[in-house]
Parts: sequence; structure tokens; C-alpha cells
Amino acid sequence: MAEVITWTSADHGAIARIRMPMPSKGGSKIGWSPVVIHAETEDAARDKAHAFYQSELERLSARADGKARRLEKMAAARASKRGEPHHA
Repeated sequence: MAEVITWTSADHGAIARIRMPMPSKGGSKIGWSPVVIHAETEDAARDKAHAFYQSELERLSARADGKARRLEKMAAARASKRGEPHHA
């Protein structure tokens, strides 16, 4: 789902940038990640970029899970204030 673009330089090694779905846009818009990844070789830069993308997916998934749990707790608290039974 992500596209990795790499550039190489004889003096400075390789850098990689990632075009990926932007979480701030609901994942529907593809944009450049602000992260620039540096490595000695093009393959190493590409591998680091893919690892970064996977870690971002895991971070966003954990964040969404936490949000769902918070919303569930808030709904339960509202229901208990009203004296309504809560159905999970």
C-alpha cells in the first residue's frame, strides 16, 4: 500500500521517502510521509522504510484500539448515570 522512493549518492549513501495513506485524512489520501530515512545502501534504505511503515501501521492500530476502548468506557459511564443497563 505504501510506495518507497529511494535516491542514492556516492558521497552520502541513500535516502528513502514513503508515499502512504495519510492517517490525518482518514487514510483515503495518499501523501508523502515527513520522515526521511537514511542508510548506507539503497536496499538498506528501502528495508528501513518498509520497517518504518509497518511500525506506523501497528502504532495507528493500537491508537484506534485505545480510542474504541475509551469510547466504550464513556458510553458505559453515561448509561450508568442514566440508570440504563449497558450492553457491550
